[in-house]
Amino acid sequence: MLVERPSAAVISEPLSFQQSFERLLARAPGPVFPRARALYLQKYPLEGESQDDFRTFLLEEEIQESPAGALRIRALALAIVAWGQPCFEPAAASAYLERRWGLRPHDLQEVEGASWFRESGPFGRFRTLAVYERVAPTSLLSSSADPTPPAADPGSSG
Repeated sequence: MLVERPSAAVISEPLSFQQSFERLLARAPGPVFPRARALYLQKYPLEGESQDDFRTFLLEEEIQESPAGALRIRALALAIVAWGQPCFEPAAASAYLERRWGLRPHDLQEVEGASWFRESGPFGRFRTLAVYERVAPTSLLSSSADPTPPAADPGSSG
């Protein structure tokens, strides 16, 4: 017998700053594609699909890659864009960063005379600790953990 359950709205908690940073970089084109990566990072904010008056972007990064393929990306600077607004108000931007991300950057400064990617609005820059790490990818050809070797071609004799 089927019992009907009352439907409930699913309310998801917003991601933390670090979780959003990691999600953004996990989806971004790799450092081997610098132009595609730069466009991606200018287009997609940490907030994801946001309707807020402000949006947060990775502005400058330091990329370290080991010979084995492990990757570490450290944020050097982030941008806070006054989305679609005519001017940048540092106090409002600071309030947004604290409310949305729990950040209180002491070095928030407007980038004067500049508009974010495709005239999306004036912006400021700030620094905060954010690091993304990815371990070396496994081989696509084989792994010592493979349970059995590939099966022989069924059309072959032998």
